[in-house]
Amino acid sequence: MNIFITGCTSGIGKETVLALAKENHQFFLANRSAEKTAELIKTMQSINPQVQAHAIIVELSSLLSVKKAALDFLQRHQTLDILINNAGVYGQKGLTQDGYEMAFGTNFLAHFFLTHLLQPALSLANNPRIINVASDAHWSAQFTSWDQLRRKTKSLTAFDEYGFSKLANIWHTNEITTQAQYQGIQAYSLHPGVVKTGIWRHIPKPLNYFGAMPFLKTPQEGAKTTLFCIKTNGQFPNGQYFSDCRPAQTSALAQNLQLQKELWNYSLQAIQSI
Repeated sequence: MNIFITGCTSGIGKETVLALAKENHQFFLANRSAEKTAELIKTMQSINPQVQAHAIIVELSSLLSVKKAALDFLQRHQTLDILINNAGVYGQKGLTQDGYEMAFGTNFLAHFFLTHLLQPALSLANNPRIINVASDAHWSAQFTSWDQLRRKTKSLTAFDEYGFSKLANIWHTNEITTQAQYQGIQAYSLHPGVVKTGIWRHIPKPLNYFGAMPFLKTPQEGAKTTLFCIKTNGQFPNGQYFSDCRPAQTSALAQNLQLQKELWNYSLQAIQSI
């Protein structure tokens, strides 16, 4: 299978790739750092010398960079079996290069655009799927207006904005199931758990109570639900949200079909001129 994954040089993304490296898939590793991606490929090859892995360098805070990454793949390959939208930031404040709140632009809009561009390749595959790594942080998300997405990060720890970006990941997953061009593609979103990874590094230590928690999952444990979504064989409804390798409930806001549709249209407009 051809597997495309973002943000896999550390954390649950890395553990997802290392677990899958035991099998003879072809990997497309979309990361910011060429050096760290090269190190990851060496590790994968030590697990399985037959593994095929390709580096795709991307800066998710730039939609133009996302477009170049997708074209890099499409110029070489016609089909894509699995897209794992894994990368995420938390605690980084400000705006993306395109003028969107940092978490929204990086965690959601970049992946919306990437998915949009790779959809034709997914549609040509047998049993393709899209896996969006979301979070139970979406339960804390609030919505006021679409204008909030053009404002700099306001909350002290950026948790509010992070939660909204994860809500957007779930809306994206659910709306995919209604779109004609995605017919035949399975889409799932998931909560990996509260995992001890580098995502906490941008939070000031006095406020970083999550990063200090002794009961955090390991990255290997956090990757299990992603791997479950890859292996599941259509026995769950399209658009299902998972936690701990089983179906889970989403918030009432995540089930707001009107806002879900509005986000889709907002996002299409945002990428139109890129």
